[in-house]
Amino acid sequence: MAVDQTELRELITRMSDGDRAAFGEFYDATVSRVFGVVMRITRNKELTEEVVSDAYMQAWRNAVKYDRELAAPTTWLIMIARSRAIDAIRRERSVTKNQVVMHDDFESIDEVVHGPLLATLGLEQSETLVELLKLLDKDEYQMIMLSFYRGYSHSEIAQYTGKPLGSVKTLLRRAQAILRASVKKVSFVTDKDHGKSS
Repeated sequence: MAVDQTELRELITRMSDGDRAAFGEFYDATVSRVFGVVMRITRNKELTEEVVSDAYMQAWRNAVKYDRELAAPTTWLIMIARSRAIDAIRRERSVTKNQVVMHDDFESIDEVVHGPLLATLGLEQSETLVELLKLLDKDEYQMIMLSFYRGYSHSEIAQYTGKPLGSVKTLLRRAQAILRASVKKVSFVTDKDHGKSS
């Protein structure tokens, strides 16, 4: 169920004034989504619980700094959680212990999770991103997802996939070039359509 962003903004405002009840409401309204996002990144239940707890504490402390012009509440919160999750993975080199078996399923596109990729490509709609990602082959798609979805560095992608570092860099450059070229084409067609209607 979609969460009302206006209500969340109001809760964040109350949180910035030290309203603990508002924090509880904010937590209840968003925690299942945040937990799911972090779990996809860490693949470790214990680590996910720790990251989610840290993310909400950071949200509580930083509520006063929240800028509604820069991001929707869920975007702001999940980017905090995503950053915490990536930092935790880099600290926890033993993260494979107690790992939950999950498949590399990146098919469910989330506009918040893909925020960095949307921003990089200059896109505003995740629906457009879904269509553009279909242009990539399996290897290109995996590189983009590992880089932008999980926040892996080039060397971490190479270690994860078993591909040479040079191949990883080449695949990422090619995938980004395909996406950027496609974005320009989409923008050109959209601009032409707008021009006809004006």
